[in-house]
Amino acid sequence: MVYIERIVRKMNQGQTGPYLCVGNNGMHYIVKGPNTTYRGLIREFVCGKLGKAIGLPVPDFEIVYVDRSLLEYGNYELSEGDWFASKYEENIQDVPYQRLSDLDANGLKLLFLFDYWIKNDDRTLTESGGNPNLFIRSDLTSFIVLDHNLAFAADYDDCFEERKNLHVSASIWFSQQMSLFDKENYEELLGKCFEQLDPMLDAIPDEWLENCGDDGIVDGIRVTLARFKTAEFWEGIK
Repeated sequence: MVYIERIVRKMNQGQTGPYLCVGNNGMHYIVKGPNTTYRGLIREFVCGKLGKAIGLPVPDFEIVYVDRSLLEYGNYELSEGDWFASKYEENIQDVPYQRLSDLDANGLKLLFLFDYWIKNDDRTLTESGGNPNLFIRSDLTSFIVLDHNLAFAADYDDCFEERKNLHVSASIWFSQQMSLFDKENYEELLGKCFEQLDPMLDAIPDEWLENCGDDGIVDGIRVTLARFKTAEFWEGIK
């Protein structure tokens, strides 16, 4: 367990009002607290684990503890407890649409598949703008993937057809038809990740589960992710 020793400042980016903090290990973290909701924290944690397992560049993250003593002398949108914390990445920015072609195409295709798998509609970017939740590093060629608190969306299937081309990676995914070879490799990759799901779910803090207001959230996540075993799953993204 990492304990937060200092709250530096509230971040300008992010609608959940995260804070830049320093842990007792000397590392800087972006800490998401109550504004994310407990359901959102569970989604962040599980999708972060899955993203790393599938091979996406998700920053390292921890469950951190914020003590009430840190909150006494400031007006913070945090409270005492266990919260989700991503390792702070310096010198990153939202990826501009014009720079997508400079990024690794295979990585972007994997990102499209991942978001489809976890029912995440919160990564959009077109020439007209969007909210990519995809950040480019200072080398202008590598990227990191953040923000999964809106994954496992209940209305995802209803909106997918009209919104699929808004995904940051849509133009790359749909630029060529997925081959049988691609499907077999992707299916194997998702299968290996799915095999690791139970330990991920077991690691969710009890406090989050008790307070999320949904006794079936864990089973719902498992059902959603099991869709990759069906033919309909793959038909939807041909």
